[in-house]
Amino acid sequence: MQRGRTLFWAITGSIVAGAAVVIALILVNSGTPLKAASSPTPSISASASPPASESAPVVIPKTSGASSFSYLSDLAPSGKLGELVSPGPVKIDGSIYPKSILFYCNVGDPTAFPAYKLGHNARRFQATIGLGAKFPPQFEAGIILVGDGHTLRTFTVSALRPETVDVNVTGVHTLQLECFGSGQSSTGGWAISVAWGNARVVERL
Repeated sequence: MQRGRTLFWAITGSIVAGAAVVIALILVNSGTPLKAASSPTPSISASASPPASESAPVVIPKTSGASSFSYLSDLAPSGKLGELVSPGPVKIDGSIYPKSILFYCNVGDPTAFPAYKLGHNARRFQATIGLGAKFPPQFEAGIILVGDGHTLRTFTVSALRPETVDVNVTGVHTLQLECFGSGQSSTGGWAISVAWGNARVVERL
């Protein structure tokens, strides 16, 4: 009887020891692939991040202590033009202008131009103006700034040549933005859009 008990405990001890070895091997083997799988994650994340040099600079106008800005992107143009003017950031000549507007030019078809009511304290109209998409280099747009029916400034922009303007609008009640594209008619698929980067009215405080 004593011999049977001794044999039973010997067999049981062997089984327990074997199970411990098997469990240890499973834990070791299962831990290795998890560690190997997790190690590439930082390198993948780092390689997906674009270098700082590829980020486009963001242009933010600066105000003086005696003036403030009214961005056209925050104003509603007069008439039924709300659906024709797109507010938001635009990219001109490699830089981002966050407070901008964009609309299509007259290229042979009747086009309504947006007009904005100015306050009595308006002093300057400022913007960087260029084509709103990657058009061929030969495409141009003629820009006319009209104040109360009178021409304030005329100039031409192209994909390679944007224009930064600073126009006196003192005493002007309504500012109208006009553009005429050198492309085909909009029904022919070559309508030209013009981006008005950070278009704003400088107002005296």
